[in-house]
Amino acid sequence: MSTLKDKLLKLSEEVVDLSDKLDELEFEEESKDRFVIFRRLREIGDELLSHKEKAEGDDLAYANYALGSVASLLGYNERAEEAYDKALEHWPDHVGILNEAYHLLIEAGKHKKAKTYIQRSMKHGGETPDILYNYASLTAHMGDIDEARIILINALAKFPHDRGCRALLEQLESGEQKN
Repeated sequence: MSTLKDKLLKLSEEVVDLSDKLDELEFEEESKDRFVIFRRLREIGDELLSHKEKAEGDDLAYANYALGSVASLLGYNERAEEAYDKALEHWPDHVGILNEAYHLLIEAGKHKKAKTYIQRSMKHGGETPDILYNYASLTAHMGDIDEARIILINALAKFPHDRGCRALLEQLESGEQKN
C-alpha cells in the first residue's frame, strides 16, 4: 500500500496535468472536455480533504498546497487563499506556494498581501525576470511608479535582454501605465 505522501504526490501531478489541459482549452468555454476536467478536479478536491483529516506536518502542508491549487482552478478563490495560507504556516519560504498565492491574490484584488508574497518569493527563491516584472507591475498598479521604475532598471541591469521588463519600463516612462 502506498504512503500518504505518495498519494498526495500522485494527486498533485494529476492536478498539474489537468491545469495544462485547461490551458489548452482556454477559449472553449462550452467544451465537454472542460466539464470532465472540472468534475475530476472536484473529485481530487474531495480526496485531498479526506487525506487532510489524517495528515500532519509536511503531508498536511502538501495537502493544503494541492487543495489550494485545485480550489484556484475551480474558481474558489477564498478557499484557495485559505489553503495556501495554511500550507505557508508550515512552509513559510516555499516559493511555489508563494507564487501561486500571489497570482490568486492579484485576481482577487488583494494587492497589498500579494506584494508581501512576491517579496517573500524573491527573498527565498531569488529574482527572475518574470518575478521582477510582476513585482514592478504590481508596484506600478498600486501607484508607486517611481519604485516600479527602479525595480525595472535594476532588473534590466541583471537581465539586459528581457523584453517584458524593457517594455514595461518604456510604458511607465511614457506615462502609459494605468492603475
